[in-house]
Amino acid sequence: MGNGKNKFDITRFEHQLIASTMTVLVDDFGYTPREVFELMDDAKRQLWGALAELANERKGGINNESAKTL
Repeated sequence: MGNGKNKFDITRFEHQLIASTMTVLVDDFGYTPREVFELMDDAKRQLWGALAELANERKGGINNESAKTL
């Protein structure tokens, strides 16, 4: 992971999306910073499998249809 994608960089558009979403949760929906980070932790746990599958497919790994026949 030496490509810098795993370090927050506010100049990157995709990182700005994360920051602005977190800001909206606090500013518009009344979340506390602690609640936002707890929500992010829960989202990370719940989405890990789906994101790993997407990354695997993008790298040319086994897709869902192939996996069903194994």
